[in-house]
Amino acid sequence: MKHKKRVYMDYAAATPLDSRVLKKMMPYMGARFGNPSSVHEEGRFAKQAIELSRKNIASILSVLPDEIIFTGSGTESAALAIRGIAKKYPSGHIIAASIEHAAVLENARALQKEKYPVSIVDPNKIALALQKDTVLVSVMYVNNEIGSIQPLSEIARIIRKERNRRKQAGEGTPLYFHTDACQAPEYMSISVPHLGVDLLTLNASKIYGPKGIGLLYIRRRIAIEPLWQGGGQERGLRSGTENVGSIVGFTEALCITEQKKKKEHPRMSKLQQYFLKEIKRLIPQAILQGPSLGILRVPNNINIVVPGVSAETLVLYLDKRGVAVSAGSACASNKQTAEKEGIRFTMGRHTTRADIDYTMGALCDSIKILHGTEKNRENIY
Repeated sequence: MKHKKRVYMDYAAATPLDSRVLKKMMPYMGARFGNPSSVHEEGRFAKQAIELSRKNIASILSVLPDEIIFTGSGTESAALAIRGIAKKYPSGHIIAASIEHAAVLENARALQKEKYPVSIVDPNKIALALQKDTVLVSVMYVNNEIGSIQPLSEIARIIRKERNRRKQAGEGTPLYFHTDACQAPEYMSISVPHLGVDLLTLNASKIYGPKGIGLLYIRRRIAIEPLWQGGGQERGLRSGTENVGSIVGFTEALCITEQKKKKEHPRMSKLQQYFLKEIKRLIPQAILQGPSLGILRVPNNINIVVPGVSAETLVLYLDKRGVAVSAGSACASNKQTAEKEGIRFTMGRHTTRADIDYTMGALCDSIKILHGTEKNRENIY
């Protein structure tokens, strides 16, 4: 069985590159190829492009330009935050939420193995996990698997309360708050003052920008250690010749995302409600993972469990029918760590109601076969 039609339902894993973003990037892949560290005209053009990008992103985040550090990915940005603080304060305690993406969790676990004091806890128990020597708390903004939104402002208040206690007690240990916000920009506010965070991770591949570019916001006067040494680019925190074209593309993608957010959020909410309604009507045994639709969940995410059906197998059956989905996050799929065998459908700018209808047909078809109600189970390979 071959299907010409393809329906992409995996926007949380990666988004297509916006043509407007590519257009902005193209000059830096050709004539404006200079090294930003060079003092000649070609170098100055490249440097100016980076600094304008830094200024524009800072404006969107409501922060200062020199608080933006460009990196090679969201994973690198998260690692720089977690490991950078750990290296600066080797005896300081670090807390990571148990719901984190592997970019945070795997670095936290690696630090544990290296004998750093690290706790991985339920995000609802941050206050209980705080110790006198805690230097960093990391809680993601939007969960990449089930789309749940974490109450960052409330956690920030808990952290401010602990800072005030330390100040009154004359204790000198700093306490910082980091969030992985990679899944948030399409639908949530990413204003740093609103969120109350000290460090924030973003990447471009989730917002119709290029792959291989990310950033870390670091509030002024926070000192962290780099992951490696080199030529001292990005305030000495990310040595290596900057990827100018991708930085420019990242900026354009983020600007477009901010412009589209107000209209895209309600459109996506309607699609999400329709999608779940169809699932309940046609697959009543399906179980929604994560919070109910509404303010606690981003509007592009549907994650379901179908009892008696392997998520890994269902992904393959759907792919054969022209529908791209994930079983758990793309970063975790090769480790077989999808929680409760959930199938993650994530929609995006190009998703239509017709796409949902096609997906539902493919989904019902596949489940019937996997439940053995069809005479001949097909060879999906």
